[in-house]
Amino acid sequence: VFRCGSTSTPSGLWYNFIELPYHGESISMLIALPTESSVPLSAIVPHISTKTIDSWVSTMVPKRVQVILPKFTAVAQTDLKEPLKVLGITDMFDPSKANFAKITRSENLHVSHILQKAKIEVSEDGTKASAATTAILIARSSPPWFIVDRPFLFFIRHNPTGAVLFMGQINKP
Repeated sequence: VFRCGSTSTPSGLWYNFIELPYHGESISMLIALPTESSVPLSAIVPHISTKTIDSWVSTMVPKRVQVILPKFTAVAQTDLKEPLKVLGITDMFDPSKANFAKITRSENLHVSHILQKAKIEVSEDGTKASAATTAILIARSSPPWFIVDRPFLFFIRHNPTGAVLFMGQINKP
């Protein structure tokens, strides 16, 4: 996937980190890529937190770059039952305590599992319009390249709150 646009990347780090805006300024995709191909992603992962990402984003300086990003699809499924129980949400899982009378009157219901499934797909279709609108800019000036050709981390971030909505790792781009 090729994209050219106004993006941000901090300088002086031992990995590259780039922000690609989605939906105006409210949501962004962030890509973390080790600067050296010999540096494994496992060297970056332990240092990732919402606070760290907020710090990176605050140090970024907008600049124009040309991005080559592989097409990828990532799917994740998680059972949320235990995390909800840890948060104190337990009655809905207990057949003797669950109360779903406002949903149905015919049966006593309780929740056995709560599954969350998330999917992200990055393809040419998602960037064709952006590439077409910036084709003239590419011909007139040659911004630096950000080539994602080895394992990388990606994040989908809600910028107003700083919440990471989706996070993943691509090992074979």
